[in-house]
Amino acid sequence: MRRSLAAALAGLIATTLLSLVAGSSADAAPAVDRRLSQRECALTGRVWDAGRGCERHHCVAGATMFKEGHDAELCQLRGRKGAEFARPINSRRCADLGRVWIGAINSCASNPNRARLVVPDAPQCTGRGKTYVNHREEEGWYDECVTPGRLAKLQQIARRKNQSLNEASVDRNRFNCSYRAGRVMNKGRCVKRTGPVPASQRGGFYMVGDSVSWRADNELYARQPGWVLDLRPGRRLDELPGRLDWFRANHGNPDQLVVQLGTNRRQGFNEGDFRDTMASIPATTPVLFLLPYRQFQGDNAGPVAATKKYASWMRKLAESRPLTCLSDWPTIAKNHLSNLVDGEHPDAQHEGWYAKYVVKAWRTCSNQLGL
Repeated sequence: MRRSLAAALAGLIATTLLSLVAGSSADAAPAVDRRLSQRECALTGRVWDAGRGCERHHCVAGATMFKEGHDAELCQLRGRKGAEFARPINSRRCADLGRVWIGAINSCASNPNRARLVVPDAPQCTGRGKTYVNHREEEGWYDECVTPGRLAKLQQIARRKNQSLNEASVDRNRFNCSYRAGRVMNKGRCVKRTGPVPASQRGGFYMVGDSVSWRADNELYARQPGWVLDLRPGRRLDELPGRLDWFRANHGNPDQLVVQLGTNRRQGFNEGDFRDTMASIPATTPVLFLLPYRQFQGDNAGPVAATKKYASWMRKLAESRPLTCLSDWPTIAKNHLSNLVDGEHPDAQHEGWYAKYVVKAWRTCSNQLGL
């Protein structure tokens, strides 16, 4: 018995020492993200370690983790009026709103304290003397940072109309207005368009996607600045009808369409709904589907099955719809798993690689269709 206890104790000590030396598999992943500056780290709500960098999984006092995704870690403020420290607004729109773009997590710095409606000299604003003004943080109603000159004008309007600064400014931002369906600026205010979409604004190249393509938004824009990129984390296939309606309200039907959806499941949206949605697009419009992919990781059987189901819908539709192409992203992803951070999204070092793949897939489709 003594020999058995001694052997067990020796084994325990050896195992403990091995754990201390090697660490667990979770510890093997980088605990800090050195790409973020101290200022950017603070804007994500994460803890800054002066000796190492921005901690990936620890939030500042009063905050908790909102998202744990690698290269997208983000905190949110606790409490009823607490929200995320950054939002998935693309870099161009973020700049138009006067806010700080955090490239390492592909997000725009946001005011997490929604109870504080106006923040002077806010760290989320670029430049000096900027005032952060809360709106809804929804498309077309995103928060904005205003310059001192514009602030003074808005304050005059607010006093004259007996409104808050937020109310006075919400319909007077031309950048927000440009993303509201069927709205235009008229005499300094965002109003509903009267009449049809002008011929000069009709059509165009439209790409709609989820977080897979969202991570490569900047890289896609650099390669194809003429494309309308409508990419957002968490977007589901059942949101496609609404996104097409949004595009049509501003441009009519697209001239070309790329669809990168299907990695996020939603019950209640069936193949018939999908076919009806695609039937609303003229048969003369070229369409490219980037087939969705999720790697099976043991605990995600449901999402993987849904992704395969959506891909089968796209394959079957392509057999009957003219001017329709498929790009076999699942095969490419399986052959380049080291380029993916989680078996689904391109990692930070391969966002450019993914953008190149998308552009090449469209070029191949275009050639196949003789466009």
